[in-house]
Amino acid sequence: MDTLLRKERRPKVYDNHYDWSKLFPDLLRKMIESLSSIDYHRAKTVCSYWYCVWKTCVKRPQYPWQVIYYGDDDSLSLFDPRENNIYNKRLLGLSDNSHYMASSGNWLLMADSHLNFYFFNLSDCSNNKWGYFFQHGLACQVLKFDICGSKRSAVVWIDERTEDYFVAWILKNRYLFTHKKGDDSWCNQSYNNWITTEGGLYDLAYKNGKLYLYTYHDNIKIIDFSGDSPKEEMENNPYRDHPFPDYYQLVWGNGYLCNRRIAIQKSGEVLIIWSCQNFEYRDPRNLFYIFKLNLESNEWERVYSIGDDEMLIFGHGVTIKAPVQDVGDGIKSGSICFVHDDTIPGYEYPSKCGVLDIFTGQITGYSYPSNCGVFDLATGKITWTKIISFKSHWFVPRFA
Repeated sequence: MDTLLRKERRPKVYDNHYDWSKLFPDLLRKMIESLSSIDYHRAKTVCSYWYCVWKTCVKRPQYPWQVIYYGDDDSLSLFDPRENNIYNKRLLGLSDNSHYMASSGNWLLMADSHLNFYFFNLSDCSNNKWGYFFQHGLACQVLKFDICGSKRSAVVWIDERTEDYFVAWILKNRYLFTHKKGDDSWCNQSYNNWITTEGGLYDLAYKNGKLYLYTYHDNIKIIDFSGDSPKEEMENNPYRDHPFPDYYQLVWGNGYLCNRRIAIQKSGEVLIIWSCQNFEYRDPRNLFYIFKLNLESNEWERVYSIGDDEMLIFGHGVTIKAPVQDVGDGIKSGSICFVHDDTIPGYEYPSKCGVLDIFTGQITGYSYPSNCGVFDLATGKITWTKIISFKSHWFVPRFA
């Protein structure tokens, strides 16, 4: 009797079930290539067979996406301009009074008004990996400051495989704080010789273990953070004896200078980028000025290209490999992604009132372009993104 009951309780096994790991390669390849960007990259994690087929699929280019916040709605959206697709997410651990500082792949560096710094993962909308890793430590060094005035004056680099990271942040153009894996607290670099003699800092960038500083004296300082303690590059700095010249006459008559930024190209060369408010649009290419040191003549020159396969997000510190063809919203090689904090193109400043339907992407109540745009260096044309939100920024997803 017991044997009979055990047989009756045994779950039924159907002979006609299909093993999804045994799909024909051509069929599986077509199915994977039809998926959305996020599901396309998730498909390779199903099993080893799917991964082998995934490697034979047409590879999708890496390009900037848009992060859109919805205030107190406890949600955000990720907008993929190539697919014109909106991914809705729930916020887990993202403080309401937090401000975006910088990004590295799917990780955002956030800070709140109490000087709490933390990483936020856009892939699962949580900060569960590092959490509030940078709490305290700064409040006792710098008091009564406006975090809003220091937004986007930071760089962050994260290696998800090794969990190494590096963070640097400029406060009030005078104080430089750094933090990397293994540090017990923030390191205040403000009183090192390579800062005190320069009067202040406009911007910073980080690449291959080195921090690049754009100073008030128009010098480019290179600080090596790969060792136990930071060390200024002297002999290996081609910019050391070639300060950036006074090029303000280029801006005069076309508007006024808004921001000074630097970016490091894939070759390791430094670009200086100025953004301007251009009232009369006499030459639309004067919205952004890009300068590069000619290593043969040792003269800084204005350039109108950043490479055949490179583009940049203004203020992110490094150029990125770009799709040669336009993937949407003007995103392609030789373009600059920016937000309204970077420059205010005259009357085309976006309205702060409007309603975005997060399911359809339709916007009502707006009569002006969005606050995120893409600037084509060759033509001077601005392409405004389809999604409008008063609080949004660019990031470049990194799919594992």
